Amino acid sequence: MSHVLKKPSLELRQLNFYKNGDRMMGGATVKDFTLPALTDQFLQSSDYKSRSEAVATFNTANRWRKRGINVVPIRYAAHWNIPTRIFHCLVAIFHGDGTVAVTHGGIEMGQGINTKIAQVVASELGVDMKYIAIQPTQAIMTANGGITGGSVTSELVSLAAIDACRQLRTLIDVVRQIDPTKTWPQLIEDCFKKEVDLSARSGINAKTPDHVAYNFYAAMCTEIELDILTGEFIINRLDILYDCGESMSPLIDVGQVEGAVVMGLGYYTSEEQIYDPKTGENLSYGTWKYKPPMAKDIPVDFRVTLLQNAPNPSGVLRSKLVGEPPLCGAASVVFALRNAIAANLNETGKGADWFTLVAPMTVERIQQYNRIEISQLR
Repeated sequence: MSHVLKKPSLELRQLNFYKNGDRMMGGATVKDFTLPALTDQFLQSSDYKSRSEAVATFNTANRWRKRGINVVPIRYAAHWNIPTRIFHCLVAIFHGDGTVAVTHGGIEMGQGINTKIAQVVASELGVDMKYIAIQPTQAIMTANGGITGGSVTSELVSLAAIDACRQLRTLIDVVRQIDPTKTWPQLIEDCFKKEVDLSARSGINAKTPDHVAYNFYAAMCTEIELDILTGEFIINRLDILYDCGESMSPLIDVGQVEGAVVMGLGYYTSEEQIYDPKTGENLSYGTWKYKPPMAKDIPVDFRVTLLQNAPNPSGVLRSKLVGEPPLCGAASVVFALRNAIAANLNETGKGADWFTLVAPMTVERIQQYNRIEISQLR
């Protein structure tokens, strides 16, 4: 549509944004739809207009190097209503030193769930983080737990942790009222002597009226510079404005956004699996053939911003999920590459033809899309 109508793809996307009250695929009703305002804010903060003009100027002045820039707005649904998916948390407090041991049903795989749970438990119990000890996940403590996936595990396990902590506080606060000046270890020792049960367990199977608990929003802008002759490119700058609600752990969430973006860049540009057409053998085994993103594939200028003053009334502690969504936004690198290729084709008189892209946009494919002919090199 953008190609035929000669209109920017972003303009068409904005014209087709949902509105509050619309019905989404699956039947859920759109509410709290803030993507238009977020996109407008992002276009200002990323300096998109002047950078687009600079890209056009660069492309006019350079024959064999072209730049491309593209913005992709993102909506991603948080699904909580998953049958038989229960998230557990067990909190046990030990007398003597007041250590709070926590085991939960999520699997720590680098997404920072253990850090978030420790922070949530410390906040709910009103104690210093030094007292929190996250223990390994154990099936006997979290029997029949749900899978860790869908980017919702951290927040739903946090919900179970909050419930377990509030059970404990109901009992502990009775003893606390006797002498509010006592330290945490002293308070727990008093609870122990009064035979207070200092362990609590919770299992959460979150249910919401719609199958979509809430929507997450973001916008990503990628600017690339392409070598037309070789198909090699660098990402000069990448900006993302991410709506994380009121982040439970901003440093964790920024790191998750960065990691998901880089993972997406690999997915969309370099990680190609090749199989033998006759035997089905994987021919792209190991990093000699299969190319995940490395240090120099990371954008030269990488700017991650969490949306401020945007509490999520439907989320856990007013937060929103983080994990998979930024990977989807990394598709902006594909469209930025398309724009750079289109600039070259327009210059050679081939821009009227629509060309279909195949991801991943490997160096070989990009070079072929540019349709370089010997006559152009003379």
